[in-house]
Amino acid sequence: MTGAAGFLGAAVVRALSEGGTPVIACVHQPGDLKRFTGLPGVSPVCADILNPGALSTVMRGADDVYHFAALVEAHAPWGRLLKVNADGTRNVWNCAASLRVRSALYCSSAAVYGLLANAGRPITEDVAPRAVEPYGMSKLRGESVAREVAAGRGLPTVVIRPVAVFGPGDRTAFGRDLRRAAFSRLILGGGFEGRSFNYVHVEDVARAALHLMEHEPSQDQVYNVAVDTHVTFEEAMKGHIRALERSGRSLSLPMALAVASNLLRRSPFLSSLGSRAGRRFVFNVWRPGFDLLYSSAKLLATGYRFKWDSFEDVLLSCAGPRVPFGGRA
Repeated sequence: MTGAAGFLGAAVVRALSEGGTPVIACVHQPGDLKRFTGLPGVSPVCADILNPGALSTVMRGADDVYHFAALVEAHAPWGRLLKVNADGTRNVWNCAASLRVRSALYCSSAAVYGLLANAGRPITEDVAPRAVEPYGMSKLRGESVAREVAAGRGLPTVVIRPVAVFGPGDRTAFGRDLRRAAFSRLILGGGFEGRSFNYVHVEDVARAALHLMEHEPSQDQVYNVAVDTHVTFEEAMKGHIRALERSGRSLSLPMALAVASNLLRRSPFLSSLGSRAGRRFVFNVWRPGFDLLYSSAKLLATGYRFKWDSFEDVLLSCAGPRVPFGGRA
C-alpha cells in the first residue's frame, strides 16, 4: 500500500485493517510511521516510490498492491509532477510484476477528463480523457504507464477515478481553505448557480477500491467513483446549513455566514460584490471542472453500493473541531 499516510491512502489502510487484511503501509516521511500505532495488522514502513530497490524490499510477499502515493500540489513544477506521478507509478508496477503480485490498483483522478469533456450528459469511462492542467496530465500519464506495464507483463490492474472527494482529514490546499471557510467566511459559488456536481466520501473511495480488488481484476479496467446522484449548488448550501444545525456545537457565527451565503447566491449583483471582498472574507467554492457530471454506472454494475449517498450526511460526517469539512481529490 503506497501513499498510506495520505487522505485517500489512510482510508484504504483503515478499511483493510478493519476487514482483517494484513497491510504493509508504505509512507514517504518517517514522521508518518507513528500514525498507524494501534491499527491491527498494519506494518508501517518508509520507502520512496522513486527508489525501485526500496520498493522491492517492502513489497516482497504482498498479494495485492494499492497505489495511492501521488504529488497532488496543483502548482508543483511539471517535471516533479511527472516524476512522482508517472515515473513513480512505473517503478511500482515493474516491482509488482517482478514479484508476481496477484493484482494492482492505481488511484487516478477525474482530473484526467479535463474541462471540455462534458457533452450535456454524465461522463462515463468511455469518454476519452483530455486533461488540460499539469496535475490531471500527470495522473493520466500515470494511468498510461500502469496499463502499459500491466499489458506487457501480465499484471491484472484496476484504475479508479474518484470525483470531488469529501471527508475528515483532507490536507490538500482546497480542503484547508474549505474547512476555514465553513467557519469564518461567506461561501459563494458564482459559477455554480443552477448547476450540479457529483461528490464522494473518502470512506466510499476506500470501500470501492477494496470491492474492485475482491473481484477478479482483469487488465485495463477503469472505474469512476462518485455518488451517481448529483447535487445542485443550492441543495449543497442548504445541506451545509442543516449539517451545521445537526452538529450540536455552538456555531452561531458559521450559521450566520451560511445563511448569508445562501441569501447572497439569490442576487447575482450582491454575489458579485461579495466576491470582490477578497479571500479574507469570501471563499469561492467553484473550481474549473466542478460542474461536470460523472457516471458511476460501471462501478454500480459490479454490485457496489455507496454508503454515503446524502451530501448533508457527508458534510455532517466531517464535523469536528479540527476537520469540519473535506475537499477535492
